[in-house]
This record gives sequence, C-alpha cells and structure tokens, in this order.
Amino acid sequence: MYRLTHFFLSSKKLKLALILTVSFLIASCSYMKMDPPSDTDKAGVANPPIVNDNSCWMATAANMLAGAGYGNGASLQARAVDIYNDLVAWQTIPTNPTGIANGGWTDTAINWWIGSANNIWLTNTYTDVTVYGHKSPKIPWANANGAQFIGNELRSCQFLGLSISWPTSGASIGSGGHAITGWGDHNGSGTLSVNPNRVRVSDSDTDAGGDVQSYAYDTYTNPNPGGANEGNGWYFDYDANHPYIKHIITLCPTQTAAGQMTTQKVVGSYRIHQSNEIKAIDLHYDVSTDVNILSYKTDIDWTSDVQPSITESSPTRNKLTVNWEFKEKPIPYCTWVTITTEFILPAWNAIKYNNVHFTYPDQSIIEKFPDLYWELQTPKIKNAAEIQDVTGGYVIGAFDVVDPKLSSSNSIVAEYRFIHEYSYNQSPEEHTLYLSGAEDYVVTNLRLGHSYGYPSTKDIWQFEKWMTNETGKYPLGKEKVVIEIDWKGRLPYPKGEDIQGRIREIKSDSINK
Repeated sequence: MYRLTHFFLSSKKLKLALILTVSFLIASCSYMKMDPPSDTDKAGVANPPIVNDNSCWMATAANMLAGAGYGNGASLQARAVDIYNDLVAWQTIPTNPTGIANGGWTDTAINWWIGSANNIWLTNTYTDVTVYGHKSPKIPWANANGAQFIGNELRSCQFLGLSISWPTSGASIGSGGHAITGWGDHNGSGTLSVNPNRVRVSDSDTDAGGDVQSYAYDTYTNPNPGGANEGNGWYFDYDANHPYIKHIITLCPTQTAAGQMTTQKVVGSYRIHQSNEIKAIDLHYDVSTDVNILSYKTDIDWTSDVQPSITESSPTRNKLTVNWEFKEKPIPYCTWVTITTEFILPAWNAIKYNNVHFTYPDQSIIEKFPDLYWELQTPKIKNAAEIQDVTGGYVIGAFDVVDPKLSSSNSIVAEYRFIHEYSYNQSPEEHTLYLSGAEDYVVTNLRLGHSYGYPSTKDIWQFEKWMTNETGKYPLGKEKVVIEIDWKGRLPYPKGEDIQGRIREIKSDSINK
C-alpha cells in the first residue's frame, strides 16, 4: 500500500512523443448528451389500423427513458424501440379512450411507463419528471435564457424533450403540436454561460440527414423574422413558419430532500498512440464498470464524421463493446487518439478499458494496448444530511502507462486522465485509489487534484492544479495497487466545519461496500 500525504511541484515533462507527433486530431465543437442517440420513429399500428399516427409524444418519452437506462435490448436504440412499443400497446387497448391518434403529453407517457409492469429496474433513480412552460394555452415558453437552460440540463444528468407549436397571429394562439427529443447543441461540452445558437434533436417524423437534426434558434426577442409570431420565445428554423417551444419536459434522478443528486458521474479518458506505419482503419475497445450503467457517452477525438457501433452487455448492463470504422479517413502513423467515456451510475466510481486495439487493412496486424482498471473509493460522512451546504466535488487523476521493455525515449504507450465524483455525503479529503491492469506495464507520473466544478473533456487534459504529484512507479497486474490519498485540512468541507471525527467513525463504510 502506498500513502500519499506530501505535495510538491515538478517541472512539466516534455514528452518525446509530443515533439514527434503532428496532430491530425479533429476536435468537435458540438455537444451531444449521448452520441449516437436514440431516434424512435413512429411506426404506426397495423392492427388496429391507425390512419393518423400522432405518437410523437410517446417516441420522445421512449428516447428519454432509454437514455436514462430503462428498457430491454442490446443497444440504446433497441431499448427505446422496446419502450415505444410498450407505450403503443398501452394506448391502443380497447378500454383506453385516448388512442395514439389523439396525441398526448410526453410527461404523462414517462410517468405511466415508470409505474407500469414494463419497468423492471425499480431502483433506477431517474424518476423525477418536470414540465417547464405551458401546455395550454399554446404560448411560447417565456424564459429569456431558455436555450442555455436546455443546454445545461443536458450537460448535467438530465434528459429532455421539447414540445413545439406553430405561430398563427390569428384569433387562436398557436397551431398544432409536436414533440421531439433534445440531445445537444454546437457549443462544446463545458457549462454554458450564454444561449447557444442551435439545438440538436431526434425527431420521430424526420430522418433528413440522419437520426440527428440541427436547427438554428431565432433571437428570443425577434422570433420568426418576416413571419407570424406569438411574442418572445424560442423559435427555430424547423420549417418556413418557424415553430416555437411551448414547454420542455425533463427526466432527472430523484434528489434528496435537501436537493442533492442520487447519481454519480465518472469519466475515464485513455490516450493511445498509433505507432504502425500503416494507417489504422478501425478502433475497438470494451469499457465497463462494476454496476449497472444508468447513462453513458463514449467518444474519441479523431473525427466527428463517424459514429461508433455500441453493444451493451446483458442482462447486467455494465459493459459497452465499441467499434469505430475509419476506412474513409484512416488514422495515420504517429497519431495520438483519445478515448473518453462518461458513465452516470447509481453510486460507484470505477472504469475498466480492455481489448483496446487498432486494426489495419491487413487483418493479421493488430496493435493492442494494455488493459487498465481504476477505482476510487471515498468514505461517507456520518449524518451528512444534517450538515449545512453539503455539496460534493471531483477528484481529477492523471498517469502515464509505461512499457519498461522499451527504450526510455518511447516507453510511454498510453496516457490516462479520470474524473471521480464524490457525493454530498462523502469526504473531499480522504480517498483510496485502486489500480490494476495488464502485467508487464507500469504506471508512472501519477498526479491527483481536486475541483468543485465539473471539468469538461478538454479541461481534464489541461488540468494542472495537482495536490499530489508522485514520481514513483507502480507495476500493474491482477493484484490491485492501493494508494491512500490524504488531504486532511486542505479541503475543509463543508466550509468552516471539522468533519474528521465523523469520517473516522465510519472509515470502513465505503460507498462501494
């Protein structure tokens, strides 16, 4: 066991690989909550026949529920379709007077499904459904920062549907209605401080250009220029007569009575080097954790033009098998590629990458990278709910993976960064890090720091505010390396109150046990 209690600054290492590498990486400035997202299209119902299928509200509900972890199937899309079919069956039973031809409300569909026998994940904490804006009358959602609010809801742990209508400027306000699923915008992954210019959605009525459509918002105070409008609001160029958002629906994790989240976010970012002179045409990896995954996003920084094939493990959904194909844009020699995976979990902080490898036109050539597992445990604070202003925060970690068999100038085969989120009822000052992985590899340049704000993917690779900086070498293998992180007195939490006695009383009561 290693105990890290000291702190010192070291000069920034200039890695030879960075000197030699010409960056071909294309960083996308767009943000998506899940990518690829689910896009449940309205299939209509053959028996009994329904001429006018107005089930967009159920398709939106199915997308949101699947994003939050619900449904049966081997992929996000399959689970969304499964939920949609449940909702169609609910609306077409003879005793139901509504029927999908008459439309409905997304929040109603979500609440019904969560409470139905179709929901077999009764411990899933995504149960909080909220409507912002207006169902009736059909007037625009009066929130001058609404586009920013939508974007930041997606950037936290929420899922979101948009309910829209079309302006008339006539005797009756607003015409028609439609529901679509919000997934992102074009403003990067960081928390928004301004309204984004665009919104990205999936739509049960539209597949133009693929499953995701992107629309430009009008100016809040000058909507639908040259056309009808119903006053200030968030209109966008869906068609010639720009519709407006009349209300949004969010699906969030249940919170405590004091407003704290009952989920935790964990991020593992694994940077690997394409060192074969032949261009790589595929990248494959498995990424997993130790519990059922609620929500996830896994991405790479090589290109924004390709979407991966993602298969979820079953019946326990704790692993994703991910395949990227780059035949149209192969990865050149001496290029660093960064894989970043974000999991939303009930209560855990661990990520494992294994079977990470490039493939080439000659299928007999495979470039493999070491399996890596890390886990960070944080003790609970006794009676945390009684402490005022308890919030939570993030431990940021970084390390290099070295192959000691190679020369010192090119022995770094991978770099890694991670974000561990501790909850409102856990200590910011004491953590235990576990590392394991492929034998014959060594972890070096281990650094650990802290943030009370959530760092974006870009931020974690630029993070340098280390509280612990260790130059030791930690051999990997099946037996876990155990590193105790002790920051007592350096991160008082909550402000001005000594909680060390509470922590010591339940030191063995880890969130993971």
